[in-house]
Amino acid sequence: MSLNAALFLLVGCALWVPANAGIWVAAEVECAGPVEPPGVPTFTTIEATQRAEAPTGSQSPPDSGLSLFLRNGCGACHAIRGTEAHGTIGPDLSHVGSRRAIGAGVLPNTEEAIARFIARPDLLKPGVKMPAFDMLPQIEIQTIARYLKALQ
Repeated sequence: MSLNAALFLLVGCALWVPANAGIWVAAEVECAGPVEPPGVPTFTTIEATQRAEAPTGSQSPPDSGLSLFLRNGCGACHAIRGTEAHGTIGPDLSHVGSRRAIGAGVLPNTEEAIARFIARPDLLKPGVKMPAFDMLPQIEIQTIARYLKALQ
């Protein structure tokens, strides 16, 4: 279908066509569904793309790992691509779950080790600049650690 014809295609598969005396009228045509020219973005494809690319930070539940990560200021130092965390001081954690070790190689990459590192990084890696977060409830630390371990 040409672009001009697609422009005249209306909801309900009606087509505006010229009638006598220069008057335009709607004519129903048989239609199997919406016509989307190949390679041309449509509302459907644009919406699906935006949904897939949307940062998950603004849509995550308030008690999720990402929300806790952001709420406790972790995103000010660390980046996680596709989220609102854009920090540059600490390491990028976008794929931290796929690493063999954490803390510059001082700990194995397990949920438990990540939680320990979040709570007291200074005890595990002397000279680290990351502050301790042991003031957080243990359940929040574990939730953040589970989220980070899942980042593959």
